[in-house]
Amino acid sequence: MTTPANDFNGLKVLGLGDNVVDRYLNTGKMYPGGNALNFAVYAKMLGADAAFLGTFGTDAAGRHVRATLEALSVPTALCRIVEGENGHADVRVVDGNREFVFSNKGGVARENPFVPAQADLEHLASFALVHTSCYSHLNPHLAALKTASRLISYDFSYRWQVDDLIGPVAPRLDFAALSAGDVGRERAISVLRETVAHGCDLAVATLGPEGAVAYNGQDFVSVAPKPTQVVDTLGAGDAFITATLLSLVAGGWARGRRLSAGMILAAMERGSEFAAEICRIEGAFGHAAPMPVETPV
Repeated sequence: MTTPANDFNGLKVLGLGDNVVDRYLNTGKMYPGGNALNFAVYAKMLGADAAFLGTFGTDAAGRHVRATLEALSVPTALCRIVEGENGHADVRVVDGNREFVFSNKGGVARENPFVPAQADLEHLASFALVHTSCYSHLNPHLAALKTASRLISYDFSYRWQVDDLIGPVAPRLDFAALSAGDVGRERAISVLRETVAHGCDLAVATLGPEGAVAYNGQDFVSVAPKPTQVVDTLGAGDAFITATLLSLVAGGWARGRRLSAGMILAAMERGSEFAAEICRIEGAFGHAAPMPVETPV
């Protein structure tokens, strides 16, 4: 039930939902990103048969994201293209640290929420795992998405701290990821217990420089970050989640199966290794483009 670190060939996975460009105000460059899109690209980098499904704007940002996915051979079947601004987030680097200073909260993807049609649900059924996020505006459809998919994972980011998400969302998930680097290990363990108690099979909290901790309803499993030369931490959490998930699915994880502590640890170790690799890349995964000249810097 184990798999070599990069042996994800033939594993079909889907990133469903958000895509953005991260616009670096200091350098005038924009990079493709977003939780669901990063998952699809990182899974492709790891050798999986990965695809993306979401909504693009028609501006320069949307065109750049679409062109990047095409260059990376990440399929975008059934994606929507809507007139208007693609999602973007403005980032400023201060003393080596990233500060998010503005977001249009998904742009056209927020203004025209993705409503899964029957064709979308049938498409989901062909993938071993579907990954989405709190920024994908899909919460009302999670029950249908879970029914249509073999496994569904969800990134709460830090929004679980400010929105009432755990109770409504966790029962509709197989896997949950929560950002908890600013609340400490004790609070993270509490929210992991809460998430699993609501019906999610496995929950993982990322703790920044303290690594990550997972809970399967029985065991708490911790992993430390791998030392690396940090160029940019953008996307590191998504990279950790992606490699962890691929390792679990390739190892035989299926809905309703309790994962052993050893299997979880091995997957999280692979996640930490891949996150360290991504920290050595500018942006979430490179592919910079100049910010449009009309964008204020």
